[in-house]
Amino acid sequence: MNKPKITLILWILFYIFIFSYILNFSLSGLDPDFGWHIKVGQGIMEEKAVPNFEHYNFTLAGQKWVDHEWLINALTYIIYDNLGYLAVNIFFALLFVLILAILHFFTKKYILAGKNGDFFIFIFLALGAFACLPHLGVRIQEITILNLLLLFIIIHFYNINKNWKILFFLPPLFYFWANTHAGFLIGIFVLFFWLFIKILELIINKYNILKLFPNKIKRFFAFLNFINIDESLNLKYIIIFFGLAVLSVLTTLFTPYGLKLYEFLGDYFKNTIYLKLIMEWQSFYYLPIQYLQLLYSAFFIIIILFSAIKFFNEGRTKPINLWDISAAAFFFLLAFKSKRNFPLFFVSSFPIIVYFFSDFFVIPDKFKIKNWPKQFIIIKIFLIIALLLLSFNRLLTANYIEDPFIFFKNSHPYKAAQYLKKHPELDTNLLSIYNWGGYLIWTLPEKKLFIDGRLSQYPYAGHTLMEEYYEFYNKDKIEDKINEYNIKLILLNSREDPYKLNWIDKYFLLFNQEKINKTENNLKNYLDGSSGWKVLYRDDVATVYSRL
Repeated sequence: MNKPKITLILWILFYIFIFSYILNFSLSGLDPDFGWHIKVGQGIMEEKAVPNFEHYNFTLAGQKWVDHEWLINALTYIIYDNLGYLAVNIFFALLFVLILAILHFFTKKYILAGKNGDFFIFIFLALGAFACLPHLGVRIQEITILNLLLLFIIIHFYNINKNWKILFFLPPLFYFWANTHAGFLIGIFVLFFWLFIKILELIINKYNILKLFPNKIKRFFAFLNFINIDESLNLKYIIIFFGLAVLSVLTTLFTPYGLKLYEFLGDYFKNTIYLKLIMEWQSFYYLPIQYLQLLYSAFFIIIILFSAIKFFNEGRTKPINLWDISAAAFFFLLAFKSKRNFPLFFVSSFPIIVYFFSDFFVIPDKFKIKNWPKQFIIIKIFLIIALLLLSFNRLLTANYIEDPFIFFKNSHPYKAAQYLKKHPELDTNLLSIYNWGGYLIWTLPEKKLFIDGRLSQYPYAGHTLMEEYYEFYNKDKIEDKINEYNIKLILLNSREDPYKLNWIDKYFLLFNQEKINKTENNLKNYLDGSSGWKVLYRDDVATVYSRL
């Protein structure tokens, strides 16, 4: 077997391993929002129309609601209804593997441009994939990761080839994006951020601004550009891009929601309290600390610092333009602000990181897989066997589930929901914990909820619906809020599992486990100690309280 074929086999097995690991991870838990995604998708398919009014939460009954993920929700339901839950997980696992493969091919062929950087592609592709893992599974946001990557590729080819025809891929991309996920707003920002950078480069070139500064400052600006200002575009190409960018934005107005889509998504910017209250939206420094994300981010910072040292010591510049580093830096800040955005930072920074490490740390030819002599055939065989065994292990140990709403009954209120189904006389609105809302929309659709995972940012009672929900846990407001909403039925956790810190959390970052787990569940304490409430049902997972 020749060396290129062995390398190809190793890469195929690598992707099979990544797929098997993502699939195993995806099947190990139930995403809190999966229930409402397929319930909404079911409604779209049955009614042949997108939802326009809220009818799952009694707090917002009859209010306008925009499902910015309507197309992918419908597709997810179709897969689930016809092929089952496993097929849904396979679809989303393959979607992320596709993202990795496109990122790999693009970086190898167009960024490295002939350089052998397989080692660093492998290292950072694996590190990035595992660092993204907490945000994978059956997650609609994977559509935005893919679309953002495609947008970066289109911009790259236009910037290099100056062929305006490739920009005609932008309008259909944004139309599809606007029908599948709210992340298209990030895409719109990227379009105009690119225009800003290119206009800045044009001004610097045209007016020779760098000559106005002392040498040290000029060198600093050159470092920021890594500089290759000669790659700036003239005004003609900037205007063409602007026209296609505007056309792309206009296509998003032709979704089934039109301007309502922007009106609804504007609430995410008016009040951002959800960034602090919802775990996946929290910053890097909130628990749980994602150490692989920190490690990957550290490599990005290293290339900035190392490049600066190389430049100031040797006067060396890198052929990477201001746009590439600016875009990666923006998404780094976005990921730092919210862990959920790490996959976006990963796809924006991967080509730069691989390029720099491939250039600065040149691997001797004798260590490159393609140049391994015949006596190292045993290592190649070992790698193939290892990847096969690891992949089989992940696939064989996965939880192949037919009905996730039953399988995960030890972490979700399956039995409590069945109890409520058997007692239709309990015909009243339900206050349940936030994370169970999506599950209940599918398993107990007849009950109207206070809140679920869709509308945390929705303006309500002078703040957001999420903040109003947390008022029920304020010791001084519990009774008033229960009376205000005439709450007669409440579903809560039966147990509060303590958060367990790992060794690094405890002894390196010095988090205090006792302090972290000290928070009282004021609502549960109130209900257990009140003579006006009784327990109708209780198991190891959930407790149903009824007002007397």
